[in-house]
Amino acid sequence: MRLITLCCAMAWTGAQGLWAQTDVVVQWMDEKGNPACQSPSAGHTLHVSAWIDGVTQTAIQAEDLVVDSTGTCFWPGVASGVYTLEALPWSWTMVIEPQAKVDTVTLIWPSRPFQGLRKNPSKVRYAEGHPGAAVDSLQSWLSRQLDSLDLDQLMASGAVGANATQSAAAREALKQALEQGNQEIAARLTLAPHTLWGDLMASLVREWQMSLGATEDLAALRAWEGSGEARSWKNRLASPGWCSSWELQHDQWWDVLEEARRPWRSWVAMGDVDSLCQATGWSLDELHLAMWMGQGQTWCRWADSWWDLRWKDQCNVAEIRRESDQARRYVLTGQAWGDVMWMMPNRDLEPAWAGEGDWRVWLITRSGSAAGTREWSILRSWMANQAPKDVSWGVLSVDANEEGWSSTLAQREQIRERIRWVGRDPSWWDRLDVSRVPQVVVVRPDGEIHTHHASLPSEGLFAELKRWRLTVR
Repeated sequence: MRLITLCCAMAWTGAQGLWAQTDVVVQWMDEKGNPACQSPSAGHTLHVSAWIDGVTQTAIQAEDLVVDSTGTCFWPGVASGVYTLEALPWSWTMVIEPQAKVDTVTLIWPSRPFQGLRKNPSKVRYAEGHPGAAVDSLQSWLSRQLDSLDLDQLMASGAVGANATQSAAAREALKQALEQGNQEIAARLTLAPHTLWGDLMASLVREWQMSLGATEDLAALRAWEGSGEARSWKNRLASPGWCSSWELQHDQWWDVLEEARRPWRSWVAMGDVDSLCQATGWSLDELHLAMWMGQGQTWCRWADSWWDLRWKDQCNVAEIRRESDQARRYVLTGQAWGDVMWMMPNRDLEPAWAGEGDWRVWLITRSGSAAGTREWSILRSWMANQAPKDVSWGVLSVDANEEGWSSTLAQREQIRERIRWVGRDPSWWDRLDVSRVPQVVVVRPDGEIHTHHASLPSEGLFAELKRWRLTVR
């Protein structure tokens, strides 16, 4: 089930209105209302990425926003879509559906500890009357209802021990909750359907009703949505709420085929469009969407086989998926490094270059990383005493500020050691696929990335390099 994490972190949108774009005033504050940029760990830059699709939620870096001393910046001409703003380690996801010429949104810099190096979601605060307020209110009400029915859900599903009478009573309680909730939900569906925000509302309701055992949409949801879906596949797939709703509506679609003993897995693996379309009643676009979403299912290897065979299909969903795959793959290539800059030890900014002509080992580290310092020392010693002539190395600093960069730079033993500062720019972190610090990226002699996640020097890197040099052509 696709989780909708946008609902607690959104910006003003409104229904599709008079303007194709809107100007956004971004206020970046901490939890006490002070400018976030006053915190040394925050900095002054917000990195914007735009979502390509709502299935994989792939996003590409779009632009950078710089806030002033009050934590404010102006973001002009924002088109309808879903955006993620990042200042590592935090991120804010916003839905934009232009309604007014100017909008104001507040991003909250949390004081709580973060869990990962990146993409820790934080809250977007908006004024009363925003469409997001309606979605937030609906989500809160649905959550309270589910919390009050926790035991009934467990007893009805058989997850906890219950006799027949108790199970029947639990199912009846869930049925009554659905009936009573129908009227409340009808009053809360205040936004226009078939919009980015409306799709999120629909998805929340569908997830709620499914949790209570419903097998079809509530009457309130059917009446609100009507039958007026006229958006293109591109617009529908750009909406994470629509993608989530589609998946919920077709949850476990293969169960019916299995009960009928239809060889659907074989059809998928062989790319048998005719058999699948006939069995499901889907169009080619719908079939491609089901296969795309199948990558997150237990039968994902069959879904992968499907795409290997059918990726050239001429339909809207296949075309959008190709664009998404291409964007996701490109950013992980050595060629993509040339699109960004890094800082040299002399403080000059230069276009980045992954390497070419030899095997190049890049160690990603930062100031204060004891593990990074240890791996750097091991790599340095091996390169000086045992490395083949066709292997070179370098260090990439992901320090957050110049103080950290200076500290990392001071760890060089010789001025000849190649070291570059890439900071915490998400564009760089995308290219390096940073998941931990320290981390090792290896570049082949042809300039392409061999792996973003080689073993550390202390954990077998040199044996891997020996094997790759012998086997990779």
